[in-house]
Amino acid sequence: MTPDTPAETVPPASELITRVRRRRLDLPGAVACQVGGRTPRAVSYEEMALAVQRTTAALALAGVGHGMRTVLLVYPGVELGVLALSLLRLGAVPVMVDPGLPYADIRRCLERAAPEAFIGVPLAHAARLALGWARRSSRIAITVGPRRLWPGPTIAGLRAAAQGRCFSGHPPTGSAGGSAADLANHRANDLVDHPAPDPAALLVDGPAVDLANDPTHDMVAGLASAPAAGLVDDSVTELVNDPPTSSATDLVTGLAAGSLKDLTAGSAGTPVAREPGPDDVALIAYTSGSTGPPKGVPLRHRHLTAQLDLLDELGIIRPGTAMLSTFIPFALGAAALGATAVIPDMDPRHPMRADPAVLVSGIRRYGVATVFAAPALLDRLARHCAARGVVLDTLECVAVAGAPLPLPTLERVRACLPAAARVVSVYGATECLPVAAIEGRELAAARTAHPGAGTCLGRPLAGAEVRVIGVTDDPVGVWSDDLRVPTGTVGEIVVASPAVSDPYLDDPRATAMARIADGDRVWHRMGDLGHLDDQGRLWFAGRRSERVRTRGGDLCTDHVETLLAGVPGVRRTALVGVGPAGEQRPVLVVEREPGARRARVRAAVLEEAARHPRTAALREVLFHPGFPVDARHNSKIRRNVLATWAARRLRGGHG
Repeated sequence: MTPDTPAETVPPASELITRVRRRRLDLPGAVACQVGGRTPRAVSYEEMALAVQRTTAALALAGVGHGMRTVLLVYPGVELGVLALSLLRLGAVPVMVDPGLPYADIRRCLERAAPEAFIGVPLAHAARLALGWARRSSRIAITVGPRRLWPGPTIAGLRAAAQGRCFSGHPPTGSAGGSAADLANHRANDLVDHPAPDPAALLVDGPAVDLANDPTHDMVAGLASAPAAGLVDDSVTELVNDPPTSSATDLVTGLAAGSLKDLTAGSAGTPVAREPGPDDVALIAYTSGSTGPPKGVPLRHRHLTAQLDLLDELGIIRPGTAMLSTFIPFALGAAALGATAVIPDMDPRHPMRADPAVLVSGIRRYGVATVFAAPALLDRLARHCAARGVVLDTLECVAVAGAPLPLPTLERVRACLPAAARVVSVYGATECLPVAAIEGRELAAARTAHPGAGTCLGRPLAGAEVRVIGVTDDPVGVWSDDLRVPTGTVGEIVVASPAVSDPYLDDPRATAMARIADGDRVWHRMGDLGHLDDQGRLWFAGRRSERVRTRGGDLCTDHVETLLAGVPGVRRTALVGVGPAGEQRPVLVVEREPGARRARVRAAVLEEAARHPRTAALREVLFHPGFPVDARHNSKIRRNVLATWAARRLRGGHG
């Protein structure tokens, strides 16, 4: 802050960015990110910070700026983390669509998000061009990796340009550049088909244009002669003492320096770079799409801060330890909380295709203390360990999220852990995460004590208020205490928390269904059914939209499925309804264990169902080779798809 800038005029900075900076100061040499695979790579907090500084300058050079929605489709690894943090630092808004979604869903998501910039690997850009992703809105395209058949810059080329290396035939004064041959080779690799320095090709996704009247021209010209060290070093003394004339260059150098003083200083009429504040939109996430089209979820920096605070309260991430997350965006939270984020060697589009042997190897190789994964992948990992007598002796905690944790999966996971290790099931949603948590032993005891009550989710976290309201498929505009149902009664779970997101992106109908106004706060309707018990614990009964509406009343999926999960030969089950609401037939769809015979499994399922009032009316059992699941976690069953399949099977006389 300059002497003529009063303290009260300095906008508050994003707590997320502040935390990452603090880690760099406290633990500069500690490993922030460890990437596994055939070519493992470890990056310290210091190295990560320097990479973010360079990349922030590079993105600003390309025209990415504050508030700009930017698609980010990059393989898991250091580059993804660096790009995400750089966009957050610029105040740009990463659009984090799940790469495993059907292509049509991705296109629909991006049409609503209307991103102006698109950063992706070559495969993502090929899809962008072939399938029309963000065709109408995107004007900046940056390739991560070698560019193929499309124009526009690579991120490596932009980084070099931001250091003043790419706009002259020789190293600029004061640069750290090498020989002209070195620079030529560098440009040949990173700016493949531009034989001459061409600022337009770096800044425009399309044919070269005349930039004489373009506002970015000053930025390019200024950066061509700016000392490289000034763009990537913490100290901007040289640039402050002898500032470039271009205000655009001031913007980039201020962002690269990472100093609040330089980010907020500026003369009258000069655009000033500023870091994002708590109320600025940080990113756009998406719901999983398990019960309908994915919805855009804008999260502000204060929402991310609240998420970090709540995760910190859980105690599942311990500073100085290693955490392996199979849900890659969660790894950024690990780094912000002082842990080493271990990125596993797996395809994020297909979590269930991950090789459990590779996961075991990574856990052991890097001394992983915490694993964060969804139930389906954990079940696969635990089965692998059980078959080989493997105990994951470095693990202190397994955090489970993405879907309810089945008791058989919990038991298998606990069998491959040290006795003192914890299994923690975390409940939440994209719009509000986390909400509640429960330790595995308590979860197992609760389910045994209350069969057919669903899955115990644990007690709400501090700062997260949870209520249960009467079930309705209509919007609820304004909160009233009359909406609440008594303790022990099943209704819809609603949450008020600092982590509750903004309204859905360009989807007022979905927002009206999901939000209840209550003075200066808002209740988020989770879309989940459940109840609160007399100990203040929250229980899950199933999705509101997936309840089976029979003539005798509604059946909740988790009430039924948890009763039948332990039947011999059953891998997992899904309850669906066939027919019109109020007249639906309950149908249980079963995935069998390998080698289990249909006739025996059907008989055992119906025998067990007859023992419980909730399932006594069940008559139809169908077998499915592999349930359709959500793209993100491969754990949430798409029961709407199964219901359509079941209706066809029953019409055809198949059982």
